Amino acid sequence: MSQSAFVYEAAGHCPICEADARFTSVSSWYREDLVCSGCGSVPRERALALVLSRSFRGWRRARIHESSPAQRGISPKLARECRRYLPTQFFPTEPLGATVQGFRNENLERQTFADDSFDLVITLDVMEHVNEPDQVLREVARTLAPGGSYVFTVPTYKAEVESERRARYLPDGSLEHLAAPEYHGNPVDDHGSLVTFRYGYDLPELIHQWSGLDVHVVRFHDHHHGILGEMTEVYVCTSTRPRRFPRVPALRRTGRAND
Repeated sequence: MSQSAFVYEAAGHCPICEADARFTSVSSWYREDLVCSGCGSVPRERALALVLSRSFRGWRRARIHESSPAQRGISPKLARECRRYLPTQFFPTEPLGATVQGFRNENLERQTFADDSFDLVITLDVMEHVNEPDQVLREVARTLAPGGSYVFTVPTYKAEVESERRARYLPDGSLEHLAAPEYHGNPVDDHGSLVTFRYGYDLPELIHQWSGLDVHVVRFHDHHHGILGEMTEVYVCTSTRPRRFPRVPALRRTGRAND
């Protein structure tokens, strides 16, 4: 592609490649089209990688659960470099907890993991597709170890003060549309994923109400790391439950003053 075909082109440093790279886009919709020449990542993936490198420097040693990983960008890096990384996908017709197509099958609303299983939970553009986000957040909080964090991206609409439900899966399996249907890409389903929610700027408070997690929203306009355009927010939701320390056995009395 010739240089003139790019709407944007600049040199910088990719936090996923951890190397110098060029960032180019063929359109003004940078969120999907501003790609890294090295790994093909897009801004939201680089934003999450930058948050990990700055705020969770020990992530390679952490217990990480990533739901619905992509085949590019931060997900392959997590798989390569974190020994205790566990990727999951949701296959509705398969048993929960089973291994399907190389992934553990997990419904984020009804997870089979034990309490305190993970130090980090990660999702990239998943929360806009879940049916009951309050249940997801409660399950994430349950599976996080004390002091653990849920780090995720989700489209946040700057014109929306309040979040809006756009579709609902009903108990009988049918679908209720509350707005014009919208679908995003799905790495394990060619039909795509239905958008069930459009989130507004009330999302941090909703997260806290649903889960008790404290929320830090990180927003970027960063040419050097190729993190530009709309909806680059990264949500860092942290468990404030106190850490549990192992009980120390009582000292045995021996009658000697300096024992």
